[in-house]
Parts: sequence; structure tokens; C-alpha cells
Amino acid sequence: MLSRLLAACLMLAVPLLVAAPVRADVRPAVATGNYAYDQPPTGGAAPDPGQSGLLAFGQGALADGSLTTRADWVGSATTLPGGLDRHRPAPGPPLDQISIVSNVPNRYYGIKSVSVRTRAEAEADYTSIQARDWYGTASPLPAGVPLTHTLQVDLDERTARWIIVKITRLHQYQHMALNEIAIHPAAGDPGPVTGPALSADQLRAEIAKPVKQIPRAGMVDVGNYLAEPKPDDGVPDNAGGVVPFLYGKLFDRDLTGYAGWRGAATANKTVSLVFDLLADHPLGTIEIVADAPNQFWGFDEATVTYRAEADTTYKIAYRGVRDRAQPAYRLEIPMGDKRARFVRIQLHRNNQYLHVPVAEVRFAVGSGPVGQNPAPPLGADALRAELTRHTKLADQYGQYLYQDWPGKVTSDAQLRAEAEREWEHLKTVAHDSAVYDKYGGLKALGKHPATGYFQLRKIDGKWWFVTPDGHPYLLKGVDSVSHDEWGYGTLHREADGSAREVFESLPDPDAYPDAYASTERGEVVSFVKANLMRKHGDDWQDAWRAFTDKRLTDWGFNGLSKWARDAKLRKPYIDQVPAPADAIRVLWAIDPFDPGFAAKLDRKIADLGIAARSTDPWLIGYFFDNERGWDSNVVKEALARDATLPAKRAFVSYMSDAYGQDLAKVNAVLGTDAGSFDELAGTPIDVARLPAADMSGFIRLASKTYYTAVNQAIAKADPNHLFLGSALVPTWHASFDWNVGGIDQLDAISLDVYSDSASYLKEYEPFDKPVLNLEYSFSTADRGLRAINAATRAQSIADRGAKYRSFAEAQATSPVFVGSGWFVYYDQAVTGRPGDGENYNFGLLNQQDQPYSEMTDVMRDTNLGLELVHLHGTADLTARMVADSITRLAPVSARAPEVPFPVRRGRSRWRSPPPAGPTWSRSTGPYGFPATPPSSRSP
Repeated sequence: MLSRLLAACLMLAVPLLVAAPVRADVRPAVATGNYAYDQPPTGGAAPDPGQSGLLAFGQGALADGSLTTRADWVGSATTLPGGLDRHRPAPGPPLDQISIVSNVPNRYYGIKSVSVRTRAEAEADYTSIQARDWYGTASPLPAGVPLTHTLQVDLDERTARWIIVKITRLHQYQHMALNEIAIHPAAGDPGPVTGPALSADQLRAEIAKPVKQIPRAGMVDVGNYLAEPKPDDGVPDNAGGVVPFLYGKLFDRDLTGYAGWRGAATANKTVSLVFDLLADHPLGTIEIVADAPNQFWGFDEATVTYRAEADTTYKIAYRGVRDRAQPAYRLEIPMGDKRARFVRIQLHRNNQYLHVPVAEVRFAVGSGPVGQNPAPPLGADALRAELTRHTKLADQYGQYLYQDWPGKVTSDAQLRAEAEREWEHLKTVAHDSAVYDKYGGLKALGKHPATGYFQLRKIDGKWWFVTPDGHPYLLKGVDSVSHDEWGYGTLHREADGSAREVFESLPDPDAYPDAYASTERGEVVSFVKANLMRKHGDDWQDAWRAFTDKRLTDWGFNGLSKWARDAKLRKPYIDQVPAPADAIRVLWAIDPFDPGFAAKLDRKIADLGIAARSTDPWLIGYFFDNERGWDSNVVKEALARDATLPAKRAFVSYMSDAYGQDLAKVNAVLGTDAGSFDELAGTPIDVARLPAADMSGFIRLASKTYYTAVNQAIAKADPNHLFLGSALVPTWHASFDWNVGGIDQLDAISLDVYSDSASYLKEYEPFDKPVLNLEYSFSTADRGLRAINAATRAQSIADRGAKYRSFAEAQATSPVFVGSGWFVYYDQAVTGRPGDGENYNFGLLNQQDQPYSEMTDVMRDTNLGLELVHLHGTADLTARMVADSITRLAPVSARAPEVPFPVRRGRSRWRSPPPAGPTWSRSTGPYGFPATPPSSRSP
């Protein structure tokens, strides 16, 4: 379909004598034959305009011997960007060349590309001779580009009875013109005529015949490939299954067309192709060409892997990201004569609604012999199995195998030496009790009524947490601060128990038993734990806590915000109340209208032992479930169900109340004819009939019902701590109506916003309710790891820090913002976390326990000033603002100094002088801390 939109074809049946300019040694053009168009010209010289039948060579404008007559395709708003096919029945002589002439009257004419393919009478398929851009790749034509063009295509004495010439235009407004087409024979006799001349319809049917390519010297042009899922666009690829290189859209050398995978709600985010080169080839380069026709076509990441026939696993040739702002994609991968029989290309789109195009794939042969005695070509099932074959990714430390970088770990001794050096810095880091209370509240911002627990208070127009000691507090948290976090591990066995062959080697399970675990997600190994054991020895857990506590203090983080946490780290924290497993679900969402929902909540909360935490002053509060709310899709599903679903009955009750119990009005609105409201509850309802106001109103009612039940259930077990909502993603599995519908039941709105813009807060400021962002981070595609999305992708580790500063300070300027949680403490594994394979560069540290200091240095400076940014509503702070923020508290002695505020030193640092760290005996443990860290470490 797409190729017909871009081009049509002129179809010639050989033999024509025209006055096109040719080489002096070229024989006169053949003079007899017919041609037909698949899109008749809209202008030009008679008899071609509007002609859908056969034209004899001696009659048509393209074969009249005159370069002044022509066939035109005039562009317009309703014109398909097209061209022509030309076909001719006659004996098939060996051919020397085709001359194609286009002389145009002005610069609004042009031909973007042209292709030529031929077929001898005895052949079943066409052979592509040439496909190339011509002279209309800019419109109007630039000054200096001539208006007279001749293209000569060498046919190298090929025998042909039929020829197809295809031209395309840049866009629908561009005009196209052809003056003459001449086919010049080579020496030799025409073959015998064995079939009758074809009609115009028969000639046009030739367009659909398969087209094969002539193998090129220095290229691997003979082989097969398979795509999963099968393409939607591109012949013959869109038929699915195994496609030979000679016929495939990816090898037709026509960059104007492509194999395309269209986006949809159910589309795979990853498009995979596997190529069988039929034997081991030393490859010089692999090239991928993918031109996006518009902003809705593209992909975000590409991975290329390869293996020789004798290898059992693949290796990485390339892994990288694509800037979709650049529609022209040309990726050339140097292979350095690496030998490969099989090559895989995976293209990932972050948004499944994007369409993915691939125009060409090229394998250039390098130096060395082709492998001998290869196994037979793989069939479709075997090629699909290649897509799931493992790729070697990680070394013994869990590092990416295919890249080097400063500090990459090469030995256990290096890890131990790094720990010694880092401790020399960390041992001087301590909590500054002159500036902060023990929970991290900033004393300089004044003392407020204390309850012994965290509270939320609006102070001078700005929302703040207030610590149990009564000081304003802005949460600067980190998620998953635990070496036991499951997301830091990776599977080392498949579900069937076989080894997962993605590792160069694994940690010795006898030497590092704590690194291995059997979990509900499978057999897991943690390189984080193995590297901590290598680094710190038998006391690695206590060492990890001491390092982690001081790192967080040093980097200016003051809380543990979400997910797994180490209970021995004394930092303010947020806890989760998971949803009851027996809650009624509608898609991903909970049905809060279930009469048993409250009882299910009570049982779940009792099982969690929430009541035991009710007196913990370090606990800030709870969030319930995670990233699960209602949107229009949930309502659509509920409306399609019957009266057994509580939400469906609640919807009918809502509509009854909204329309004054007038069943006739409700039926009219919904397009139903129910005889009663009870009957309506059992009737499937088309959500498209639901007015927007009622969609909004019902979602808000569901939200209020939901959060009322959850708030009451938590408060019964723990009346002392805050209820912080559900950590919702504003644009995924939730909606604004859901996020604010139950707002009066929340102490704060919790969101997960992976973005580089803090503008989301503007939407919530009118509600005057505190807002938390409990998951966000900035990541870069490097060292085998991925970035989570384009909005948060950074160019480097240092750029991650720069983006953090910009985003954190922008959030802090909002009067409703009260804190955030960086996701996460460690990177995920290069080989992917269990369950979903995520391998993102999220961490403050890599899996080798090495801090990203270029980023954390910037975070330290940023974090030390965020309270002032929030206080003044701007990141542009002056010395006067700092001075006015320092408050003298009640003196404890006659000589008590003013409470200091962190002071920015130089251009970018807000810092108070660090007090001397605790002195610990080196004999008590590594780096001078005891096996159980002393309580003096805690704030």
C-alpha cells in the first residue's frame, strides 16, 4: 500500500526509437512495443494524458522521437505522490542501456527517485537493475539545478521482454514529467516470441510480481532473514516468514521504500530481525538505513548482535540510542573482519504507537575466506529460535564486556583499594547537629509545634514536612537503599533450570554464597553482593551500612523514600501498604465499590503488622499499592461488564443520581433502552456514549471511595503517620481525575514522574495539597545499560548530575512540593533484572559499588541548597536571602551562637564546614569501623 502512495510505474514491453541523447557507440533504440501506466498522466502531450490503456511506441509522447513532448503528473492537495510503470511485449533482445529523459518547464517539477527492473519471458521474477534518487529531492528545485535531465541505466546485455520504470515525487504537490524513454539493444539476436502481447491490465498486474536483486561484489547479498513481528509494510516482507535476501525489501537498494512495523496499543515495543548469511563471513561493516517519513515513524534504541556458526551465543556488535528528531538514520558498524553467519538486529521504541521503518540492511565483506561446509539454511522455526538465543554480556564483576572506561574493575585488589581510598574521605563525614536535627530537619528555618511524628504543615504559604522534633524538612530521599533489593539481581538460570549463557563467568557460589538466592522470580545472582563481599570480606554487610550511611549524608540525601530499605539504617523512611491479593480488579485497577474491600484491607494491614510501626518516629508515612489508578480504559472495561461487577452497579447508581433518577434521560445519554436501572446494570454500555463530564465525575467518585477506605483502614492500625496516596504515574494507568478525586483523604499526593520538566506541579498547585515525587532519575545509555526514556536521557554521567540540579531545583520552587525519591541506589544489572529484564542506568553507584562521583558531587551541592530554594521559590539565591534565612533559636547558654545555615562556597557549593568524624579503632574492623556500627553514627 505504501509504495503505491509514493509511486506508480510505467510498464514497457520491448522494443522504440527515440531521440534521447546516448553514448556514441550505443545502437539505435528498439522501435516496436507497447507501454501502459498504472497511474495515468494528468497532463502533457496527447495521447498520454488520462490514458489507462496500451500505447504503441510510435504513438505515445514518451516514444515519439521528440524531447519537447512529455507526460506530466501534476501535483495537488488531493494527488497521491506517484509516478508510472511502463511495460512492453515483444521478443527479448540483449539490452545495453535505457535512457530516461525529463525536461521540465519550471522548478516546481522534479523526480525524487527512479528505479528500473526487468524480466525475461522465461523468468518468473523481475530483477532490480537500479534504484536511486534523481533530481527532485528538494522542492522547489534549488537555484542552479538544471531543468533538463537524462539518466542512463546500464543493462549489461541482460535479456528482457518486460521493463518496469518507477518514478516517485517528494510530496504530493511536486509535479513530475517524462519526455522520452529509449531502450537500446546490445549485440545479439532477439529471442523467439512465445506468448501474445499483454493487455494494459495484464501489464499492470506485472507490478506485483516478485523482484530480486543482482548480487553485488563485496556484499553478502545471498541469504535469508526473518522478522518478528512480521512487518505491516514492504513487499514481500509483509507476508511474514523467511525472506531471501535477493527478494527482500531490506535488500532492494531502494531507499524510498521500507519494511515497516506500525504502532498500536498492542504492538510490541521491540522489532527483531535475524539474518542467516548461509556461511561464516568475515564482515567489514554492517549498515542499517532507516529514514522516517515523518515524526510518527522512528525508534529509540538499536542493538546488533552476531555469532559464527560454531558459537552457541551471540556477541554485541553495537548498542546505542537514536535521536528521533533526526529522521534520516544511517548506522554503519565496523566489524573488523569478525566472522558471522547469523546477525540479529533489535529496534526498540519507547512508545509502542510509533511506527518503525527499515529501508536497507547491508553486509560488507571484509578480509578472509568464507567458511567451508556450512550447515543447511535455517527454516522459519529455527530462525525464530535464534531470536531467543543468549548474548554474552557481562564479565565476572557484572560489567559490560564490550566497552572499556576509566575505573573499570579488573581485580579484587582494585575493589579493596578503592574502598580504602573512599573511606579516607567518608570517615570525616558526619551529621551536622548544629544545622540539622537528628531527622534532617533544618533548624535555621525555625521550630514548630512537635508531635513526635512527621507531619505536614503550611508555613508562610509553603508546604513542608515537619520532623518529630518540630523543624521544617524537605524529603531528599533515595529508593531501594538495600543490598537485598531484588531489582539489583539477575537470573543465572532459565525457568527450565538450564544455565543462562549471558555471563563470561559467575561468582564462585562457594566463596560468595550470599550472592545467590532462589526466589519467586527464579534463580538469582547479585553481582552487587558478590562485589561487596570481594570488597569488604566477611563483615561486608556492616561495612556496607557504614559506607552507605555516610555516602547519603555526604551527598545531601536525608531519607529512604520507597521500596526495599535496610532496617538498620536510621533515616526517615516511607513504607508501602500493598494491595490485598483478593481485591477485585478491573484491568490493572482495584474496584473500590466492592462491599468487601474494607474487610480485605483490614486483613492485609493486620498481616503486615502495621500497628507495630505506629510508634516509630522515623517513619514518615505510607503509600498504598503502586502506580495503579483509574482512567478511561478502566471505565470502558467496567461498562462492558454485567451487574456482578460492583463498579458497574456503582456506575448505574452514579448516573441515576446525576440525572435525577430519570431513566429515560440516562437511556438517551447512553444509547440504551433498559426498562429499569437494575436492567441497565446488566447491560453492556458503549463508553463512547458517556459524556466527558460523567467520565470525569465517575472516576472522581471511584477515587474518593477508594482512598476513603484505604485511609480509614491504615488509620485504624496506625493513627500517627501520614497517608501519602499511591505513587501514581500521571499519564499511565491513572488520570488527573483519579489523582485528585480522593484528595481530601490524602495527607499528600504521591507521584512517580520520570521527566526533565517540573511543570507537572502547576496542575496540582490550585488544590493546595502537598506533592511528593517518589520515583524519578536521569540515566544515560552507556556501559551496556539503557536510559529509561527520552525525557530523562542524559548524554553522560556528568550530564545526569546537571539534569538532577535543574529538575530538583525546579521542583523545589513549587509551594506544594515537599520532597522526592531518587530511583535508585544501584544500577540494575547489565544482564537485566528478574522478571522483566530491565537494565537501566538508574544508580548513584554501579553494581561494582563505585559511586558516580561526577554526578553525586553535583547532587551534594544541589541538595544542600534545596530548602532555601523552596523557602524563596527560586533557585536564584542571593547572599541577602541566605542571611535572612538564619534564625536564632532559644539559647542553651549565654554564649550560644546563631544556628548556622549551610553556606555556599565558591560558585556552586552550599556547605557548612564538616565536623571531625568519629575516631574508630582500626583493630575493630575494616576501615576503622566495628562489626556493628556504633550508635554515634546515626543522626
